[in-house]
Amino acid sequence: MNKDSKIVVLAGGVSQEREVSLRSGQNVYDALLRLGYKNSGLFNFSTIEEISNLEDIDLAVLMTHGKFGEDGGLQSMLDAKGIKYTGSSASVSKICMDKVTTKELLKANNLPVLESYSAIEIASKKTELEGPLILKEIDGGSSIGVTKYDRQADLIAACHPEELKATSGSQQQPASDLSNFFVERFISGTEITASIIKIEGELKALPLLELRSKNEFYDYQAKYTEGMTEFILPAQISEEQTKQIQELALKAYQALGCSGPARIDFILDAANPYILEVNTLPGMTNTSDLPAQAQAVGIKYDQLVELIIN
Repeated sequence: MNKDSKIVVLAGGVSQEREVSLRSGQNVYDALLRLGYKNSGLFNFSTIEEISNLEDIDLAVLMTHGKFGEDGGLQSMLDAKGIKYTGSSASVSKICMDKVTTKELLKANNLPVLESYSAIEIASKKTELEGPLILKEIDGGSSIGVTKYDRQADLIAACHPEELKATSGSQQQPASDLSNFFVERFISGTEITASIIKIEGELKALPLLELRSKNEFYDYQAKYTEGMTEFILPAQISEEQTKQIQELALKAYQALGCSGPARIDFILDAANPYILEVNTLPGMTNTSDLPAQAQAVGIKYDQLVELIIN
């Protein structure tokens, strides 16, 4: 990008991940100023309607997360206004925000995923599963609402109407609309994240990051509370496993048609890695995975920002 280009960092938004987005956005905006992009601005929006006010922008740097951030809605509005933006296209963003659709496409491309089950079917006993089980929101982010149940009976008990609650954190009970939730078998294994970015025109898988949560799994509290997770970079797995996961991450990125930086999350059991989800707009906070992985190969934060905008 030309140093005189008008660049606007979009942050905030309307999702539950608004505060995380603001932290990412401020960091990226500060980096742009350090890099000499003097016509940069930080646009903190809290309603969808505010996006209509954007005009005469050379590039929108998307530091948005969650609904109307990563799900293609914001991207579609920018497309309609003829504004270029970072990250994946509207259609790819929509697919990747839907964890079940993402996994179906990955499975169709012979990539390893855990089987997904309808939360309604599990809660109504139409499908019988041995625990432990994980309940996830289909289009949620930041591990908000992810809940572990030791037995299917525990999940069913939590789904009684009189017991339904919507709280945040790892102990969250399922929201009343189970149609937006799915269930996976819980695997106790090594949590690995792989980040993909284009460097000098070539897609690269950065060093793998291993996440050791002090909670039972990498939930919202572990993700955003300092000291709750040990970050091991590079991941303490074999060279063969490292190469395998990096190759799977690149294949997943290409199979889904992603562009810009992306993060692919894995769970590694005793022998096999499984793709959990694909994040098309990775966070850029002080504790985010992508900047740490880039730093491991000598790419400083400001350099990473310049790679993203170019």
